[in-house]
Amino acid sequence: MSSPASYRSAIAFSNVGHTCTHLCTVLYATAVLHLPAVFDLPYGELLSLSSLGLILFGVAALPAGWLGDRWSVVGMMVIFFIGIGAGCIVTGLAGGPEMLFVGLTVIGLFAAIYHPVGIAWIVASARKRGMTLGFNAVFGNVGNSVAPVFVGAMIDFVSWRAAFILPGILAILTGIALLVAWRRGAVADAKTDRTPATEAPDRSAAYRVFIVLTFTMACTGFVYAGLTNTMPKLFEMGLGPELAVSYTEIGLFVGIISGTASFSSILGGWLADRFSARSIYFVFWGLQIPLLFIITSMADLPLLVVALLVLSFNLSYSSAENMLIAHFTPIRWRAVAFGARFVLALGAAGITVILAGWIFDTRGSFDVLFVWFGITAIAATAACLLLPGRRRPPAFAPAAAAD
Repeated sequence: MSSPASYRSAIAFSNVGHTCTHLCTVLYATAVLHLPAVFDLPYGELLSLSSLGLILFGVAALPAGWLGDRWSVVGMMVIFFIGIGAGCIVTGLAGGPEMLFVGLTVIGLFAAIYHPVGIAWIVASARKRGMTLGFNAVFGNVGNSVAPVFVGAMIDFVSWRAAFILPGILAILTGIALLVAWRRGAVADAKTDRTPATEAPDRSAAYRVFIVLTFTMACTGFVYAGLTNTMPKLFEMGLGPELAVSYTEIGLFVGIISGTASFSSILGGWLADRFSARSIYFVFWGLQIPLLFIITSMADLPLLVVALLVLSFNLSYSSAENMLIAHFTPIRWRAVAFGARFVLALGAAGITVILAGWIFDTRGSFDVLFVWFGITAIAATAACLLLPGRRRPPAFAPAAAAD
């Protein structure tokens, strides 16, 4: 049986893993602003080099979850850290677009491990699932926040290659630290939930939840990936010289927006412990609709405000989503269930990037892309009404041991 210290270590490594995942997978979104001058290729073509990696980021989540359930969650996390670090180093050493493509694909392949495995690990280790998942989401968005600032500074003052090589080294060192902790028994695989449910899940609603989440999670991936991967370019075009004239400044604004929006995950976690997923989904999807239709017409400060609001609303319902999956899935299949979720949510990212690159190279803007995002938000808002409408989420028994 895992000890309280083991649970805390599991949560800590999972949180670090979430930061690493989002940091490494969005480094390229800012770096690609500079790479047309390096490789003499158009922005859209270079952006599309990350598409297979982003597709694998989603598609490979299902087999990763299966291995986590059948072999070891901790072992898969060790592989995650070392593999994603190796992918970053390969990308940073790339001498041409072919090697860039290989490195970015390796990053996406190993990044696929985190969400099904790391989230299942943290769900089993948490006492208060909503708040713990909310804070875990903040750690993920720290990666989104730090990446553009870090990449911009590396481009302006060191080298774009350092922006990939340094995080790669840190990820590998973290994987080695986790391996040592695992061998020493400081962390372990969770075989039972730390806070077992006191209310049996309503199996009659399970199929309905699965169908609705299949659709809404694909919508989430489509919109979220589009926003995070195009935000640096949106800011490059939309922020005047009074606000941003260098890659560092563009990256700083992207980082500020991502970092500030991440705190909405804590609000979402707090709400997920108290209200139905249907209410949380409906409100926050609905709030995105008008903003997605107008964001490409904004500039300067209004652009920053709209981007902050859209990203905040998009992040607010992730905890409710994860709690629904955990409630309707037994622990022995939970990593597979989360893997299925992220096949949809993250697999859509690769399609989004291809579409975004093509639209930009064709039209010189992302206006049509964000119209599609707005239509997607309308459809997702309507689908939310089909979720179970309990006033409160499932209750959980008090933890046997305090932190």
